[in-house]
Amino acid sequence: MSLPPADIGVDTIALFLDVDGTLVDIEDHPGDVRSDEALITLLVDLAQRLDGALSLISGRSIAEIDRIFAPAKFPSAGAHGTELRFDGNAVIIAPADFPGEILQRARAFAVEHQGLLVEKKSAGLALHYRRAPRLETACREFVDGLMRELGPDFRLIDGKMVLEIAPLGHHKGEAIRELLQHDPFNGRRPVFVGDDVTDEDGFRVVNDLGGLSIRVGHGNETAARYVLDDVTSVRDWLQSLAGQLA
Repeated sequence: MSLPPADIGVDTIALFLDVDGTLVDIEDHPGDVRSDEALITLLVDLAQRLDGALSLISGRSIAEIDRIFAPAKFPSAGAHGTELRFDGNAVIIAPADFPGEILQRARAFAVEHQGLLVEKKSAGLALHYRRAPRLETACREFVDGLMRELGPDFRLIDGKMVLEIAPLGHHKGEAIRELLQHDPFNGRRPVFVGDDVTDEDGFRVVNDLGGLSIRVGHGNETAARYVLDDVTSVRDWLQSLAGQLA
């Protein structure tokens, strides 16, 4: 794959950005992730220059996105599209029920195995094993068992040192498609930047819509058509976009 083209008609794009591994480095504990003032200033500036057509697309909840980028707030899709915010504080939560008993069992499993972390999502959960990679096989076996119980209404997302259970039919690609139906995104060419398998749905949708799909990092099979090396490269590229919009 090659670098994104220099001339992408930047004044006509809608920019969709993953968070962890794209805008900020991944940490051992999700709660340790923070943005910095320079990044927040850059995103706010870009959003203004794009007439608001910039959205953060994450597996995190919208509340977590807001924590990371406080005090700024952007249009966002959280929890793989089960939460959507178009503007202001309005949050639409996709209808999906997640059994409390399954969440309790996952938390008990994490307590029994040091280094694991269960993150509750609005309609699912994530089991992180970054601090205990030796437990990957045990985690997979445990989550596979939960998936058999949950049945066809949920799907398993195999991310970077994390196994996520999310409602079927909600993903980053559908979130991008939905945002594009509304101002200020409507009528613009979508550009999506992400780094993980959870972003592949977004890449495919953006490709179908004639947009630009950009993968962060090398070495994995992907539907993305362009590549940036790392978080630093993403920030440099975003800075170049801001310069073109000056």
